[in-house]
Amino acid sequence: MTDGFRRALDELGVHKGLVPPCRVDTLTVGPGAAVARVRVTRQRFYDVRVGLPTFGKQVWTAVIAAVVADETTTTALLDGQVPDDIERFFAAERVPLFPEAAWELSLDCTCPGTRVPCDHLVAGLIALEEDADPFSIFALRGRDRATLLEEIGRQAGARVTAPSADDETPGLDEVMDDFFGWGPAGDVTNTRRPPAGDPPVLLDEVPPLKATVDGTSVTTLLRPLYRSLTGQE
Repeated sequence: MTDGFRRALDELGVHKGLVPPCRVDTLTVGPGAAVARVRVTRQRFYDVRVGLPTFGKQVWTAVIAAVVADETTTTALLDGQVPDDIERFFAAERVPLFPEAAWELSLDCTCPGTRVPCDHLVAGLIALEEDADPFSIFALRGRDRATLLEEIGRQAGARVTAPSADDETPGLDEVMDDFFGWGPAGDVTNTRRPPAGDPPVLLDEVPPLKATVDGTSVTTLLRPLYRSLTGQE
């Protein structure tokens, strides 16, 4: 965690080097809360919860768009590394990534005591501060690691693979001269030109038509028209 989170802990009286008389067995970080099971004795334990408000869709959409626009940050996150300056993307949206004051945290413990934070909460807060997973803070704010990286990867991939203007399909007005023919006049390299004397192949590429006119198939009746359109008469 950062110095901002350290200030919040200092306000709660959770100082560096403090060793509470209990041990955290498990720590689970999810959207809006970190839950720890704190063991006091072999047979006695309590559950503590450290809550932190999540960010809404609007904030995450803006932050992810800004991250994707920064190639260095995108590459680092997709490689499983959280850059030291990651907070700047959230600061741009006027929301702090890390809690900066004690009032931002909601604290709860199943023990019968009334002091807040109790020793069990202190243990849970220390465990959260020392959590080795740098993506935990994102989970607390509403985006777990898998979801965050999936969204970043999808948007970054779309940006990379988006076709350029040069790759766009030409408009109909650009191909009308060659629409019914087999290529511009004199273009002997055009692979669409059928062998000399062959009828147009377009009618042969469609499934056989069952309709007939006076016993003659529609395909046969259309063939002279296609010869005329392609200049083979």
